[in-house]
Amino acid sequence: MKPTSALITGASKGIGFAVAKRFAPMLSVLHLVARGNEDLQKAAENLKRPGLSIHLHSVDLTSQEGVESLAKAVKDTTSTLDVLVNNAGVYLPGSLVGENRSDFRYMMNLNVLSHYDLINALEDCFPPGSYIFEMSSVAAKKLFLGKPGYSISKHAQGAMIDALRNEMRPRGVRVTSVMPGPTWSHSWEGAEFPKQRLLEACHVADLMFAAWQLPKEAVLEELVIRPFDGDIE
Repeated sequence: MKPTSALITGASKGIGFAVAKRFAPMLSVLHLVARGNEDLQKAAENLKRPGLSIHLHSVDLTSQEGVESLAKAVKDTTSTLDVLVNNAGVYLPGSLVGENRSDFRYMMNLNVLSHYDLINALEDCFPPGSYIFEMSSVAAKKLFLGKPGYSISKHAQGAMIDALRNEMRPRGVRVTSVMPGPTWSHSWEGAEFPKQRLLEACHVADLMFAAWQLPKEAVLEELVIRPFDGDIE
C-alpha cells in the first residue's frame, strides 16, 4: 500500500479526533493541528500505532502567520497530502446587532478565512485523487434563532466550498462539505436533554470515511447528518 498522508485541524477533540481515529489505520503520515499542545499530546497517545508517523502542530489558525508556518512545517515532512480535513471552527452565541462584533469577526476568521488561508497555503500539495473535507454545519442550510453570526459564517463557508469544488475538479481533487447537526462534545455537558438526543462524533467520522472510500469517479458533494429527532432549536 502506498504511503497515505492526512492533515486534520481541530484534531484534539470531538469530530476532529474521531476522524483521526477512524482514518488512522489507513494512514502512514498524520498531521494533527489544534491550539492546545497538551490536548494534542493526549490525542497522539491514543492514536499511536505501528507504521504511523504522527506530527503535532499547535497553531492559532486565525493568524495568517500561523497558517503559513503550519504549511511550511507540513511541506518539510510531507510532499503531498491525500486527505485534508479542514475541521477547525467555533460557535459563539449572540445577536447580530449589538455588542458582540468581536465574536462575529472571530467566527468569520476561524470558520471561513482560516479554511481559505490553509487551502491556499497547501494548494500545491494535493495530487490527483486527493480529498478535501470541509467541516460545515446544518447551520449552512438554515438560520437558527440566537445563532445568526454562526449561521452567516457557515453560509459564507458553503459558498467557498462550492467554488473550491469547481476549481479542484479539473485537478482530480474531491471536495465534500460535511454538515452535521448537534453533535456531542463536552460543551453539551449539563444540557437539559439526554445525550442520545445528539449525534456522536464517530457517526460523522464513519460517514466521512465511507465518502473517502468511494471510487475516484464519484464524490459525495454534501454530507448532511442530523440526530433522528432533528435539530435542537
